[in-house]
Amino acid sequence: MKLLVIEDEEGLREALMTSLAGEGYEAEGADNGADGLDMILTGLYDLIILDVMLPQMDGFEVLRRVRKEKNHIPIILLTARSALDDKVEGMDMGADDYVTKPFALEELLARIRMVLRRGEHQVENDRLHVGDLLLDTKTYTIQCEGGTRSVRLSAKEYKLLEYLMLNPGRVLSREQITERVWGYDSDAEYNNVDVYISFLRKKMQYTKTNVTIRLIRGVGYQLEAGEHD
Repeated sequence: MKLLVIEDEEGLREALMTSLAGEGYEAEGADNGADGLDMILTGLYDLIILDVMLPQMDGFEVLRRVRKEKNHIPIILLTARSALDDKVEGMDMGADDYVTKPFALEELLARIRMVLRRGEHQVENDRLHVGDLLLDTKTYTIQCEGGTRSVRLSAKEYKLLEYLMLNPGRVLSREQITERVWGYDSDAEYNNVDVYISFLRKKMQYTKTNVTIRLIRGVGYQLEAGEHD
């Protein structure tokens, strides 16, 4: 795996590249957004670690331009701990994950592994695909592969199902789901998650998919492909 670290703090950039190399990754670096964008668009990298505050072109503009090119390369943002708006804006613009500064190297490595594992479930031809369930990212509709029934999702239902489908088999807590779907500074209650899970289950059942959303008591929810109960 070849990773690109776009970070203007030389010490941090070099330390990250050395650590990534020690984990078996091939790592290269850029110290500004403009050069970083050019390197991303070469198509040579498997994942990008992108600082938000960069000279010449900030991380948000780099992210915007990459996604404008319909490039779905995984991008992990590095943000300031207090900048909640940065996290929200970054995720809305298409970032795959974020890590707040200062961070432990082990946390970043775990985030990298998680995002890379999603690769086989990334958007292809504007669709997410888990088991026999298809989610159209343009029309917000779901259907069972090979089936004839489709149903449209609301905006919140879409964001919830998208998050689950990007993390198949992973148990996601209500807190994680609330932060990702409603926002980090939202006043939404955790029981909102249960309500929208119920909505999604009914629509998924209508399509006759074999993908289910399982309740893991005391923890959260898990998307699982398999036979219905």
